[in-house]
Amino acid sequence: MVKIEKLGVFLSSINAFFVQIDGSEVDIDTPYLSHNRSAIGYDYSGVIKISGPLEGCVYVSAPSVMLREVIKVMEEPDSSITMMKDLLGEMANTISGNARTEFGSEFIISPPHIVEGAPSVSYLPKDRQSYITPFTWRNYKAMIGICIA
Repeated sequence: MVKIEKLGVFLSSINAFFVQIDGSEVDIDTPYLSHNRSAIGYDYSGVIKISGPLEGCVYVSAPSVMLREVIKVMEEPDSSITMMKDLLGEMANTISGNARTEFGSEFIISPPHIVEGAPSVSYLPKDRQSYITPFTWRNYKAMIGICIA
């Protein structure tokens, strides 16, 4: 499992994503460990599989109401489910793409897979734990799940 100190790159990436949208930072809550017996998440999750020297996945999960608010702030007229999923995919790409800076070019990331609800446990290695980091933007709660080793 990646040391908790290395989680900063994922958290700063999600913060930078929201700063770029409206100039406001997210409030990052305390990360905690999940045993991957059941996935944790909201209405939609963007999952990125990781391979190379590190393997596992990173996902961002958010409620529909938050995604619609982000779309509104971006002044995008389309707030359909398709647009919400695209937005979540862009968040997941931003988070994992920026992590390549920290972990190196061998850090291989897949295109995001968008799922309804929390990612199924099939995405999460049973022999590992995930770091779950809740965050808040404009009073909307979301989270990042990181399970790489």
